[in-house]
Amino acid sequence: MTVTDQRQTGNDEPRGAGVQLLTIPSDPPVDVPGVLARLDALQVIAEQQPPRFGEDGLACFNHLYREITAEVWERIQSNDFRSREFITKLDVEFAKRYFDAVLPRADGRPVPESWQVLLERRSNPEINRIQFAVAGVNAHVDFDLAFALLTTCRDLCRPFGEDERADYNLINQVFASHMRALRNHFEDWWMRVLDRGLLAIIADEGGEQAVIIARDAAWNRAKRLATLFGRDFDEESAKIDHQAAIVGRAVLDIPVP
Repeated sequence: MTVTDQRQTGNDEPRGAGVQLLTIPSDPPVDVPGVLARLDALQVIAEQQPPRFGEDGLACFNHLYREITAEVWERIQSNDFRSREFITKLDVEFAKRYFDAVLPRADGRPVPESWQVLLERRSNPEINRIQFAVAGVNAHVDFDLAFALLTTCRDLCRPFGEDERADYNLINQVFASHMRALRNHFEDWWMRVLDRGLLAIIADEGGEQAVIIARDAAWNRAKRLATLFGRDFDEESAKIDHQAAIVGRAVLDIPVP
């Protein structure tokens, strides 16, 4: 299905997926291969977005997200997780929130503030590719993950138990296994010259620890959200979104030569 992105920012630049024609299924994915197919399609489209094309902000994050999801799918097929049902559901719910944020919304609902940070600046030539990738991780993990986890546990009638946490934590290993390759993909050639010794070790381990901390926070956030309803839930959701947006802006505002 082809849809047209007509969402606009204050300066008349595209705010959604940022392209005029999106040949991506409008129905949500139901399995991990469906998620990967949509990520592949979005990657091609995002890399056609001027003026940065392959260095487009959304393309940078989408590449990272696709790599991580592919690894999760491989581990699901290898039966590395305690519950294939749980981790598959979580992966799909997580991806649905991403697609809902970056693809056009026919119902006119506003884009989450945490995602606007990236989408409205995706064409900025002064922002480094790795900053875009990190800003996307921030929005997806610090905002989306808790809600995806909550939906998964509720729909499957599962607790925030030991088995669920073990599978959830295994995803941290996926991030760790790809950390260096993903960082190298986004760094410019002059940054790779400095990729030696202690500096590289600190950068890799620091990135890994940051993701672990953020995912731990998302787990605790989901447990808190499970106790809230109505206005309290909505206010807490808005608060989480706003806090993630603050961090995202800080990431994109860091001066990188």
